Amino acid sequence: MDINRIIRVDMSTGSVSEEEAPERYRLLGGRALTAQMLLDETDARVHPLAPDARLFIAPGLLGGTSVTTSGRTSFGFKSPLTGGTKEANVGGQLGHRLARLGVKAIVVSGASQDGWQRLDIDKDGARLSSADDLGGKSNYELHRELVGEAVNSRAAATIGPAGEHRMASASVAVTDPEGRPTRHAARGGPGAVMGAKGLKAIVVSDEGAPRVVPGERKDAFRQEGVKFSKVVLDDPRTHNLSKTGTAGVVKFVNRENVQSMPTRNHRKGSWELADGISGQEIDRLGQERGGKMLPCMAGCIIKCAILYNDAAGQHVTTALEFETIALLGSNCEIGPADAVAELDRMCDDIGLDTIEVGNAIGVAMEAGVLSWGDFEGAKGLLEEIREGTPLGRIVGNGTAHVAKTYGIDRVPVVKGQGLPAWEPRTLKGMGITYSTSPQGADHTAGMVTARGATPETLMKQSRHEQLVMMAIDSVGVCQFSNALPGDMATFISNRFDLDYEDEQVLKMARAGIEAEREFNRRAGFDSSDDRLPGWLHEEALELPDGPSIFDIDYELVDKVWAE
Repeated sequence: MDINRIIRVDMSTGSVSEEEAPERYRLLGGRALTAQMLLDETDARVHPLAPDARLFIAPGLLGGTSVTTSGRTSFGFKSPLTGGTKEANVGGQLGHRLARLGVKAIVVSGASQDGWQRLDIDKDGARLSSADDLGGKSNYELHRELVGEAVNSRAAATIGPAGEHRMASASVAVTDPEGRPTRHAARGGPGAVMGAKGLKAIVVSDEGAPRVVPGERKDAFRQEGVKFSKVVLDDPRTHNLSKTGTAGVVKFVNRENVQSMPTRNHRKGSWELADGISGQEIDRLGQERGGKMLPCMAGCIIKCAILYNDAAGQHVTTALEFETIALLGSNCEIGPADAVAELDRMCDDIGLDTIEVGNAIGVAMEAGVLSWGDFEGAKGLLEEIREGTPLGRIVGNGTAHVAKTYGIDRVPVVKGQGLPAWEPRTLKGMGITYSTSPQGADHTAGMVTARGATPETLMKQSRHEQLVMMAIDSVGVCQFSNALPGDMATFISNRFDLDYEDEQVLKMARAGIEAEREFNRRAGFDSSDDRLPGWLHEEALELPDGPSIFDIDYELVDKVWAE
């Protein structure tokens, strides 16, 4: 089965059309495809929320297949946060459903002239219809209504109130395997772009659709899938993730010689109460309350999603991840785990990027809007966002917006996007990634956690990891599978009946990053945007072997993509 349908949705006219993907897109999927289509079809100078801006949604090259974790989906767009290219990558059930319907990409343009709309896609085609009855609803209610008991064949991608208000930190909620809206295309504001187009929901049903079966090499494809699954299952990193999820790193990064637990708007790198929000504590509570580890998509064998219940055993969230714990927790000095889980639930329901809004609340606390550790005040700010009040719009439009509004000059952003938890003053390779990724401060662009390496080595590692992550996001597997270029090349070869080498995987990845960089160049970016905030060079974190700042020479940083 070929996955070559491009569905085009013109929200201005209400028309939906289909076309066959051009041959040049055949070996592009996920992030590489959305990056190239964004460059090909969108004027980089357009306002991100204007009708002429476009939203691209694409499963990966391996979407719909039996390869473990291969159901991820890319949302590509011009970001209302950064003003440049952005891809938000998400798990959940959407990617496999689209691929099984033969959909390579959805392109959404224009803006509805007739209220809220929904897009339904199934084996009979794609169609727009009125969704005024869905307006104002939050994500948990939406997914109960749109997916409900049909979770085995249906998935939704929806915006909550933050997206309706076109807030720059708004996410798109995607259905998880239990029918809940806990998987989010979050970073960069895709929910605002979808909201600006008047598209409240996308509902995809693959009931009756054929399975994605590779061509003549289907036996080799299946055998490679079994082999790869065994490698993933035998990996000690998988064992750790399957027990405590990404939250399991809290104790490690909170140590005095690492200090990558952002605290008090990134002023410190550790928090004395971090044990109360650690993966080990969450695991202990889970054993008492019926919590468990779940896959975030069908076919995932890693199972790193934490199902978190309250003291009465009632579901709170299924996505209590390290970044959320760090930015909504220690960064705002909010704990224990129950408090952070409740904030996470609210963000999922309203439709918010927990990294961006955690940074935004931290800056608001620095400005004196709230006191540090004010859990009830933080809940109140999220409710202000839900209601779209003036204060809610300030916070919901992101970290830089809050800082500008309140006159705060210590702003934890790169290219307008809030810093993740991984600390660039001690994990200096992350600082190189934040600086040089076309997408700004995004830890998933290329993780480099080595310590003690030379600046030259860190520069090369950042470049390599950014290329590998572009490839991973393009084939549509999870980064926690730790797929290597050789793994991806073998799958692509057997999937498409050709001989593909690992060097070609990296070449495809480099072309994708160059498409993102070219879009940014056309949007007005230059090397001066590839810089960290000045305070990261000046405010030292005190480590046992001395103070640590980000001190990598920018002449070296600028070589990441120059070489």
